[in-house]
Order: sequence, then C-alpha cells, then structure tokens
Amino acid sequence: MRTLISHLSSGPLDIVGDVHGEIDPLLSLMHHLGYDEHGSHPDNRKLVFVGDLTDRGPDSLTVVDLVQTLTEIQRAQCVLGNHELNILLNQRKHDNGWFYGEEFADNGYIVPQALANNNNRDRILDFFNTLPIALEREDLRVIHACWHAPMMKSLRETEGVIALTEQHEDLIEKRTENSHLDEVDISLEHQNQNPVRRLTSGPEERIHSPFFASGKMRHEQRVQWWNNYNETFCVFGHYSIPDGKPRGNQSSFCVDYGVGKRWTERRQGRTKGFTLKLAALRWPEKLIVFDEGESRQL
Repeated sequence: MRTLISHLSSGPLDIVGDVHGEIDPLLSLMHHLGYDEHGSHPDNRKLVFVGDLTDRGPDSLTVVDLVQTLTEIQRAQCVLGNHELNILLNQRKHDNGWFYGEEFADNGYIVPQALANNNNRDRILDFFNTLPIALEREDLRVIHACWHAPMMKSLRETEGVIALTEQHEDLIEKRTENSHLDEVDISLEHQNQNPVRRLTSGPEERIHSPFFASGKMRHEQRVQWWNNYNETFCVFGHYSIPDGKPRGNQSSFCVDYGVGKRWTERRQGRTKGFTLKLAALRWPEKLIVFDEGESRQL
C-alpha cells in the first residue's frame, strides 16, 4: 500500500524550496545546479521539492507540469504543501484563484498569471493526490512545514490524504461541539490536532494582537517548532525567510527564501538582483544555491 510517508532517494540531492508558480527562477536554479531541461545531472543527483509548487507566481501550470514529469521519470520527488492541500480539498484561498480560472488581485493590482481550465484541472488534482506528506531515509527527512513524530504514525496507516484530513476534522468537531472553546480556540484545535494540517502548515498559537495577512485577519501565529527539534536532520519550507536569516537549528533547515512574493519586486520594476529568492539545499554538502547563481555554506 502506498502511504503518506515515502522513502527518500539515495545519493546526493538538491532540495528545492517553495516555488509558488515561479517557473523562470526554477529553470535558472536547475541550470546553476547542473541539471539539463530533462532533469538529468552528470553526477546523478536528484531533485526534491518541499511542496507549495503553486499560487502567487505567474505560471503554476508549467511548474506543476515540470515537477510531475520529473517525478514520473524518477528524477525528482515532491512532498505535499499546504497550497496543494487547499486545492485538493477544493478550498478557495486568497491566492489560488488561478486554479479556478480567476485572476489574482492584491490591493487592486492584477498579478499576471496563467489560468487553469477544465482540461488541466483533473490532471493537476490527480498529481497532487500522488504526493506523500513526508520523505525520509536514514540520514535525512523532508516535509513541507513541520516534522511531528507523534503524528507520523497516522501517515503510515493510510494512503488517502483527503480521507485522513476529513476524518480528523470530524473527530475534532465532535470533541469541541459542546466545549467552552471560542472560535479561535476551535480553529487552533483543527490546526494543531489534525495531523495533515499540522504537518503541512505547522503548529500555531493564539495571539493578543490580530494582524491582516493573505486576505484575512489572523488571530493565530506560527510556532517555531524547530527550536525543540533534535532528531534526524529535517529540511522544510513554508516559513518564508526573505530577510535571509535562516530558520532552523543544528538538526533542521528551512529552504523557503520567499520567491513566492517576487511579483511584488517585479511590480516595482526590478528585473534582476532580487531580494526574494528561490533556493536549494545541496545534500550532503549543506551548500545553499540560489536561482541567480550565488551560493553559501550552511
């Protein structure tokens, strides 16, 4: 039975951060890593994607098509991100309108995007349904947002991410139905106690001063789970680090450098030298390579 935890490829890897529809930075990054247009590498390296292939950027369609092709010919692997999960669950969000054929507008500005249609939606859903939530081998783990050992067991016992999500949603709804919890606390229960939610978008906690982000008021904030993580080295995305200050510790590393909002820099007229980047972590070298060619040691 295919489970939601898969074996991570052996040998040297290049683990790519959240792409968010930015096809040009992805192709540029692959070039600087030494891959050809078919995903072949002279040193037999393989690509691993941490999820969030889609939304925000100009061409989620081509990104998904490329990653699907690379995974099918076994030159890449990919885990499920929260943005793919939203689409699988048919949950419309602030920035996934492209999948429904709708333009993405932010503060009145239309972000240029390729829009999906009936001919490619089913293919995209079928591909997302094949993605595991986690990849692991003896020396390395890859997940989109959070590795939480107690919740990994449920991933090994099912092959259906939608069924697992809905099963836990029902359990949490029944448990909180007549409780004293308010709307925010119930939302946190769904986030923190549903293994699919927690692993693909991380644990959260209540805050006293709500803020506006991604089209709605937020009463919760993300928890830096990696501060208490000291197991097998884990690479993850999700927690955008546009300031360049790494998130993680001696046992973990976040490879999301914020390329998902690069459209804001292009809107200001920038064409190169971007602050928001797409990055890959080379393993086992622990070298970070960016889409415009620069690199640094972890």
